[in-house]
Amino acid sequence: MTIAAAPVHLSLGTWATALEVSRDVLRRVLTEAGVQPAGKKSGHPVYAAKAVVDAWVKHLTGGEAADPDALRPFERKAHYQAEHEKLRLQVERGELVPSIEVEQGHGRIFAIATQAFDTLPDVLERDVGLSPLQLVRVEKHLDETREALYQALIEGEDDGADSAAADRA
Repeated sequence: MTIAAAPVHLSLGTWATALEVSRDVLRRVLTEAGVQPAGKKSGHPVYAAKAVVDAWVKHLTGGEAADPDALRPFERKAHYQAEHEKLRLQVERGELVPSIEVEQGHGRIFAIATQAFDTLPDVLERDVGLSPLQLVRVEKHLDETREALYQALIEGEDDGADSAAADRA
């Protein structure tokens, strides 16, 4: 045996009190959502619980307006200003680093590694006394390592990273 619950129909004032908002705000939200009164009680319009709750949740979450460009101009401006402030705060906290600083840091690292790779055979020849055959093996290994680093960098860019670094490499 199934017991069906009677639908809940309350006045605008009752809903506004329950949601802790003014009647005007709730009236605007319901109008924007296209919610119509479900009937009348004591001469006043009453609204179905499901319709009011759905409209209120849509209002609080932004509804289908997940795309900022779908918002009204004032709301869109507020959204982008808020996002800009969020990014600025993340930079100030050190949570976010400008891409140019990351690129410069990587550039310094690669410059140091390149210099080390280029000078290592000379250092090994002078300080350790490696034979020409041993130096050829070291240079071959360094060239293979350099190529592997380059390929890893290229593959990382294929996974969605910025390809501008590949153009510079």
